[in-house]
Amino acid sequence: MLHIAIVDDEHLALQYLDLLLNKIEGVRVTGKYIHAGDLIQHVQVTDVDAVFIDIHMPVIKGTDLAEQLLDIKPFLHIVFVTAYDKYAVKAFELNAVDYILKPVKQERLALTIQRIMERKTAEQEFESFKSTFVIKDLGMLQIYQGDKWMEVKWRTSKAKELFAYFIHNHQNTIRKSELIDLLWNSLPWEKANAQLYTAVYQIRKVMRQINAPIKIVSQKEFYQIDMGGDIQIQSHEFKLDAQYLLQENKVDVEQYFAVLEAYGGEYLAELNYPWAVAKRKMLKELWLKLINELSEHLYLHEEPTSYNISKIKDVTGFDIKAADIIKERSRV
Repeated sequence: MLHIAIVDDEHLALQYLDLLLNKIEGVRVTGKYIHAGDLIQHVQVTDVDAVFIDIHMPVIKGTDLAEQLLDIKPFLHIVFVTAYDKYAVKAFELNAVDYILKPVKQERLALTIQRIMERKTAEQEFESFKSTFVIKDLGMLQIYQGDKWMEVKWRTSKAKELFAYFIHNHQNTIRKSELIDLLWNSLPWEKANAQLYTAVYQIRKVMRQINAPIKIVSQKEFYQIDMGGDIQIQSHEFKLDAQYLLQENKVDVEQYFAVLEAYGGEYLAELNYPWAVAKRKMLKELWLKLINELSEHLYLHEEPTSYNISKIKDVTGFDIKAADIIKERSRV
């Protein structure tokens, strides 16, 4: 069943579209509204697959309303219905499913519903067969699907930093005012808010382009990143694994090497973000503690020429502090 909500400031047009939609098998109209605010509230609390929006409304343009709705539910299917064609380019910039001119014909509407169903089916198939996505943030910031590197082209450096900050705070909600202070504190509030909105839109567009199940969800004055169970964050996994090993009473050499090799470099190493410094330091200290524990174990229980001692030197050789720890242990 396809759940659809519609909005049109003309009562007769609203009733007519409702009538046409209800004639199509597999479609249920969950709400029809004159006012945009009522539709927004409906989408927030109801399971809606698609919305039909009249572009030319007195209080808010349909394209602006669509942006607000996508802010709430990024994977909502948008269909514009209008007597005008001058907004077509803007409509498809918003990744609209369709753009229908009034008066709406039953046959044309059936084609739109078919397109929505095809998109919905494709999304469901992707959810079933997708590989695990990994956000690699130790070293360079990269996104992988399984073993495949996903090429990401950020339109602006601010959009990239905002994405990194969302990942950094993936377990928290973030005030919009905090993001503005972080990235656009030199701009007037109105302009800074517009820049934030644009950067969030760019992130959502990139995630759609690479089919990553990552959503930026807006809730009044807050944002939160929503990631499915198939998303892994490299730094988070490393932190959990390292803390677990350090709490154990014995050293499992194989597990230690696996976690050490997963480190891959300092947190967001190539990005000079002041907000990342504390976490970069914390993760580096965890890594050095692992090296200290493992090297102490190896020099106590193995010959100086053993394979594992050679291996720990190779695995950590890119870092001066790690090399110093191993040298110190070799003298004990």
